[in-house]
Amino acid sequence: MRHTESRKRLFVVILLAAFVLAVAVPSWAAPKKSQYTYLIGSTPQFAPMVTAVHKGFYKKLGLNVKLKKFTSGGVAAQSFIAGRGDFVNTGDWPAVRTWLQTKGKIVGLHPSAHYTELSVVVAKKGIKGAKDFIGKTMGVWLGTTSEFFAAKYLDANGVKLSDVKYKNVKPAEMVVALDRGDLDGFTIWQPFGWRSVEVSGADKVHILSTGKGFFTEYMVTSARKDLIENDFDAVTALIKGTIQGAEFSAKNVDEAAKIVGKEFKVPADKARRMIRVMNMDVAYTPQFRKDMDGLNNFMISKGKSKAKVNWSTLFDTRGLKSVSPKLIK
Repeated sequence: MRHTESRKRLFVVILLAAFVLAVAVPSWAAPKKSQYTYLIGSTPQFAPMVTAVHKGFYKKLGLNVKLKKFTSGGVAAQSFIAGRGDFVNTGDWPAVRTWLQTKGKIVGLHPSAHYTELSVVVAKKGIKGAKDFIGKTMGVWLGTTSEFFAAKYLDANGVKLSDVKYKNVKPAEMVVALDRGDLDGFTIWQPFGWRSVEVSGADKVHILSTGKGFFTEYMVTSARKDLIENDFDAVTALIKGTIQGAEFSAKNVDEAAKIVGKEFKVPADKARRMIRVMNMDVAYTPQFRKDMDGLNNFMISKGKSKAKVNWSTLFDTRGLKSVSPKLIK
């Protein structure tokens, strides 16, 4: 009898232990796929995820990430909308356009970086200010943050968008077009501003302005809503790995610059200059939402956007909250 009672008690203990484990370990105990494709652009602004891949931070969390590079985050977003990849990282304007265009089928996951000094206006030496662009030709890359930054720069300096001629040009081609005289200037992100000065010479072109004082650019990671619902652990692993990549990059700038520079074929000294001025904070903050709303409201006023961002439906904070409630502010 005693032996039977002991076995009953043992059985109850085992059942209780199994129940505790079932509650403690969610159904998303491990990423469901053997490999996840992360769509990104081709400049050091994508340092956190590049470093996370090369240092093995994602892999240690059970997430095998393959980076797929595009000429910009905006182009990566177009590919993502078309159904390619599992995650995508873009600038702020492409992110907002993606969320609105897909009506919440693709949503924001987390910011990955923000900065003011890496968005630049490059111009011929004779152009000394925004008003000198009136009647002139400015190169922009439509559909990317380049387009928004151009509009913001001109507006901040009292120049109507209709008073400037726009030409849709890709970043590397902007450098050549300005040197050839086909453009009077362009708006883009680094390192293309530095490259333009190197190619044409400081006596012919200069960096007229950065975004400092009137523009903060954000890099943002987005995912499909169904992946978040069905493979939540992949989302949390991605966020954790990106945080580790960001922290490593901030604390080990020289090593991160070598890794990032090699990945994007950018000189390490330029990658270093960029990483140093990037705030690689993934937190979902009131300032982030305010800046993103400001961006979209501005583009609505210029006829470039048709709807406001509904943060409750177009940004999924559950991944950030699962990693740490402190990331939601």
